[in-house]
Amino acid sequence: MRGATTLEPGVQRLEAAVYHADPAPEPSLSSSIARLLINKSPRHAWVASPRLNPDWEPVEKKHFDVGRAAHRAVLGAGEDYAVIPEGVLAANGAASTKEAKAYMAEAREMGLTPIKPEEGENVESMAAAAHQRLRDMGITLDPATSEVTALAWIDGVWCRAMVDNAPADRPWLIDFKTTTDASPEAAMRTVMNYGYDVQAAHYLATWKAATGEDRDFLFLFQEKEEPFEVSLVRLVPNTLVMGEKKIRRAREIWRLCLRADQWPGYPLGIHDIDLPEFFHAKWLERESREADHKSRTGQDIIEAAMRWQAPEATAGE
Repeated sequence: MRGATTLEPGVQRLEAAVYHADPAPEPSLSSSIARLLINKSPRHAWVASPRLNPDWEPVEKKHFDVGRAAHRAVLGAGEDYAVIPEGVLAANGAASTKEAKAYMAEAREMGLTPIKPEEGENVESMAAAAHQRLRDMGITLDPATSEVTALAWIDGVWCRAMVDNAPADRPWLIDFKTTTDASPEAAMRTVMNYGYDVQAAHYLATWKAATGEDRDFLFLFQEKEEPFEVSLVRLVPNTLVMGEKKIRRAREIWRLCLRADQWPGYPLGIHDIDLPEFFHAKWLERESREADHKSRTGQDIIEAAMRWQAPEATAGE
């Protein structure tokens, strides 16, 4: 088990690298690890834990870069970014030259996120659009309350959460997410697909245990392309209740696995899978449609398709 700089429970400002290395007194439960416990297995959670997995390394992916830079521009805190000079880019604008790669490597060594000039322009436009829409709702994101870490002991385990913004004048926790579609309908699907109900419940419980404060949780979704639209989304009480059930179970699994130091994967054996009714109904509908065509025409629908799609004869043939 890796060691770490350990902190006392409460709320504090931490660099992202310190937070992601897990500074709790013992391996702690984060939102992402909790979702692995619920949706995959304890073994997946062990692999993702910087304190348990001796081979753990932070994940760096290019498609994270714009989102990370937008976090800095919108929230005014967190990891900063550096715009790659146009002069070192390839003729087609790609960061593929030796000079561009060297610039990017140096930036990452300094804890900066390298982005191309057009990405930098988009990030600045995103920040301007987000701040304007929030001002229209009477909301200001104070950098002094952005990227704050809550650390707390809950149900026999340490829990941590890095909150994007915790306004001093509003009873909220705000989480900023970049996306391709920020419409409320798309946001609902994103919450379901990524288990963000569990994230909301985890953040609220960790904040309450660390501070004694009851807060509400808001997602700020913003599109990464023009017009950089935003939606402010709140989960209804029934959805949060279900999220609370899931995060309680995640804490229980984490506690049991930590104490036993055992991290099982998926259950052994053959798993029988029953596909949902709508999947079968789709085939039955097609089968019925083809049977109807054959009863009316006396031909298989494929024969009809062959006739319709046969090459037209040309003059003289």
